[in-house]
Amino acid sequence: MPHTVRDKPGSSELRRRASREAAGFLRGLPVPADPAAPLRACTEAMSEASTPAEVHALTELAAGGENAGLIALRNLLRAAGTRCREQGHPQLATRYDRTSDLLDIADRTLFQLGIDLLTSTYDTSPNPDPSEPCQAPAGRDKGGPT
Repeated sequence: MPHTVRDKPGSSELRRRASREAAGFLRGLPVPADPAAPLRACTEAMSEASTPAEVHALTELAAGGENAGLIALRNLLRAAGTRCREQGHPQLATRYDRTSDLLDIADRTLFQLGIDLLTSTYDTSPNPDPSEPCQAPAGRDKGGPT
């Protein structure tokens, strides 16, 4: 007679259970109902971008710097790793930490991609009017990616 394996809940069922269990907790937090709304707004605005500078500005707004979505998600994953470690799940903590490291790589890659885009644009465009003041880009400091 074949060995019967106890049915375990699937991923959809597990997520439903967690959602129900966490609903009260989430209602008590100052968390926006749609945390991805600013990213979607940048994505929608991208179709209106007519210059490389505008493409870069939208990408920086969405992904660049400590206050942007990508790094905020990285920090969330690091915090999840810390909580898993504190709750006795070191292997899961390591997986959260490794996933957060991937977002660091994505941040550095996006930073370099933006520099490459701006370099290709400004290397081929005429020099700007020297009488116009230069405006510092929003988001990042001089040193490069965070």
